[in-house]
Amino acid sequence: MNLFSLSNRRPRRKRAFLAVLAAGGLVLGTALPAQATYYSGGFGTGLLYINNYSYSYSYNTTYQPAMNLAVANWNATPTPADIQKIGGGNVVAAGANSASWYGYYTRYSTSFRIDLNATKISSSCSNASNCITAVLVHEFGHAFYNADQPPVCSSCSIMRGDRDRNSTIMRSPRTYDINETNNYL
Repeated sequence: MNLFSLSNRRPRRKRAFLAVLAAGGLVLGTALPAQATYYSGGFGTGLLYINNYSYSYSYNTTYQPAMNLAVANWNATPTPADIQKIGGGNVVAAGANSASWYGYYTRYSTSFRIDLNATKISSSCSNASNCITAVLVHEFGHAFYNADQPPVCSSCSIMRGDRDRNSTIMRSPRTYDINETNNYL
């Protein structure tokens, strides 16, 4: 072998190694953040039809405005989120429940249901209206493929369990939630 052929091989190997390393870094760099907060039980492409709300006896006057605000707040985001209230859509219900959760999202094969726990909300929240809105905004986040407990601060995402549900700030999706929703829809 001559000196010329050895000098040509090393740069090619080095370039090939660097290309593989860079490609691996790109794959890892783009895939890991999405997997960390992606929720596989999401629903559709952003257009959500929900039925007129369902309430146990006396929740209508307290819950209706707060739930409407949750819908309006998602619809106001720069995302494909488009929640429309129609007859025959997915179910959003408020009622008494002895469970420890504030809200619960359930995905079925062709629909979803969101339940708001009036017992937990009334016993744990000092501002019921803000809390109802914050809980429903969070549950809609699941429909848009957002997972619980993303790796950000408690005031940086509506998907955090330790967020302040009484705060007016947490009634709307935060920048992190908007970006995540845009990644998934």
